[in-house]
Amino acid sequence: MNSSGGNIYSKYKDQVFFTWNNENEEELGSFLQTIRDKNPNVQFQKLIASSVPFFNAFVENQNGELSTRVCHHPILPRYTLPYVVGHSKLAHGDWFRSALIRAVCYCSSIENFNLERIYLELTCLANGYSIFFVENNVHHFFGYFHADTMRYLKDQTMYDKFRHDWFGYMTMQYELSDKLQPFNDNDCLIHLNYLYEFGPKCQFNQQFHCLWLESFNQHANLSKDKVKVQLTTKHQHSLNSLLAREKSTCSIQ
Repeated sequence: MNSSGGNIYSKYKDQVFFTWNNENEEELGSFLQTIRDKNPNVQFQKLIASSVPFFNAFVENQNGELSTRVCHHPILPRYTLPYVVGHSKLAHGDWFRSALIRAVCYCSSIENFNLERIYLELTCLANGYSIFFVENNVHHFFGYFHADTMRYLKDQTMYDKFRHDWFGYMTMQYELSDKLQPFNDNDCLIHLNYLYEFGPKCQFNQQFHCLWLESFNQHANLSKDKVKVQLTTKHQHSLNSLLAREKSTCSIQ
């Protein structure tokens, strides 16, 4: 996201979001028409208000300051988990941490972030997960950047730094995804799943990659330069998951 002359714009792949501070709507129309003339395939959605929704974000002008937070659709039910028969405790743990990452990326103020975090914690508790499950995942989320005290502080400056660190982490993830894409396009990206209940998962992954390198380093098709191997875990389903047949598929918005 960048700012210029009081305007703010951001770009993600083929989508662009920007604010327009000039009150003259005709000039905005002329500006958009110039872009259409040069790029006929470009489509616009124009919203004029002090606050607008954009995908799952709520963008608001608060006395000249741009504020953003997570937007919850008013029609969708609250406090529901994304659920598909066969999803495990591990899968919902991954979702919970992903939802926290989304919260810190969307919420520009620490007050809104704390409200969203509490909402996510209550969602897990309301769906039968233990306080230990919630605490363990929240600790993992803050501990990734050694910022455990952030959960109990209301310092906007510290929150801004914490948020900046997460944006940097997301950028690295996007860059990694771009590097893997050519392997995927050429059918050279191998996904392997294994059952995981407990133990040093990270150590297992490292040993696996070492053994793969030793075994296939000179292989014409399976060497390190030819293919990429991604390991993912399949948690043993609980009896409740195996007996379940159907449940709401609504996800938190």
